[in-house]
Amino acid sequence: MLILLEPDVDKAAEFYEKLGFQKRFQIKGQWAEFALGDVKFGLCPTSQELPEHHTGIVLEVSDLNKIYNELKQQGVPFINEPKSPEHGIMVSFKDPGNNIIDLYQPTPEKVREIVEKIKQETEKQDLNDNDQCCGSKKPGSCADCSCSDDCNCIN
Repeated sequence: MLILLEPDVDKAAEFYEKLGFQKRFQIKGQWAEFALGDVKFGLCPTSQELPEHHTGIVLEVSDLNKIYNELKQQGVPFINEPKSPEHGIMVSFKDPGNNIIDLYQPTPEKVREIVEKIKQETEKQDLNDNDQCCGSKKPGSCADCSCSDDCNCIN
């Protein structure tokens, strides 16, 4: 379960209901609990002013632009306009307690390209790591070396 600190639990509860989260139960001013699929989270009161911070909550959605427009019409305070990093589309907004929440729509083909590129770079690095020559180029000096076939030493 995730727990978010909120200066005003009731105001935050209204906000999360507006986002479409299912409220499991609420104790006015003291606690609210929500569910989104199998994920549960609670809103816990705090008397401290919360500084701006990034909680790392990212909600993956299938149609970011549609959800963005709907939430904007409902008065959700977005921090930025939707942007398209290499792997998808993202937009951020704040809840009443200044928790930053990202909506994220992945671009599957771009994600696959990035994963494939990382795999290739990792494999290339592994080959380079296993291709270390002692550099002596003297016959027999590289007995424990894992040199490649084009190495001049004899291993």
